[in-house]
Amino acid sequence: MKYIILLLFIFIGSQSFSQEAGFQSTGFEDEVKNEVKVYPNPCKNDKVTIEFSSKEISEVRLTNIAGQQVLLKKYDFPLPKIQLRLNEVPNGIYLLQITTTDNKPTVKKLMISRN
Repeated sequence: MKYIILLLFIFIGSQSFSQEAGFQSTGFEDEVKNEVKVYPNPCKNDKVTIEFSSKEISEVRLTNIAGQQVLLKKYDFPLPKIQLRLNEVPNGIYLLQITTTDNKPTVKKLMISRN
């Protein structure tokens, strides 16, 4: 029962987070989601890779489910593929906001689970 409530909370929280942050729904949302790869997810070690197939990443922001910013990385020279070190980030569920060079944000869920 706890897991069902947690999943509902995550789903509702991610929807309200994207609306509060000013993200607008477009017809190309499914295309963008297919372009972005975040792996491994869940992250069991201290590294996660983010890869865009057709755009370059200029900023990555990691936010916990309470809405607190945990990590912010800005790239002066945008890259299509980056690897984040998450040594200082505790286990939990996070929202990963990826901004590309055309200032279009994409939000993905990321779970960190080191056992």
